[in-house]
Amino acid sequence: MFGFSAWKRNSDIRRLNKDAPLIIEYARQTTRPDRMREIAHLTARHLERSHKIFEHTPIGLKRAILEYRRLHNEARRQYDSVSLSAFTLVLIYVRAEGMGEDCRPALDTIDAFIAEWKHTLSDGTEPETNQPPT
Repeated sequence: MFGFSAWKRNSDIRRLNKDAPLIIEYARQTTRPDRMREIAHLTARHLERSHKIFEHTPIGLKRAILEYRRLHNEARRQYDSVSLSAFTLVLIYVRAEGMGEDCRPALDTIDAFIAEWKHTLSDGTEPETNQPPT
């Protein structure tokens, strides 16, 4: 029984560390640069929101995952590729935070992606998104 939970945890860690760069690379290949800026901004904004609203406890992380899974499914239904990519990255980030330092590569990848596009937001303008204000 305990062997299975260790295997599951290791499997989740490998998946998160693999998925973060894959999602970003897929977005780079299929999305225009102005949309990449929106993905990065939306990801940063919702990561900030999740850290503000949800506590960094197991229950808080589960609530954040449920909230962003709902938003992710809503973006999928609306065929909103920008929000879908951003919420996927937020979900990966929140899950990786729950796993701890073993998922540092996933966290670093997403942080680097956000930092790569942060300079484009220095003019104070916000890209258009069809998400309600938080």
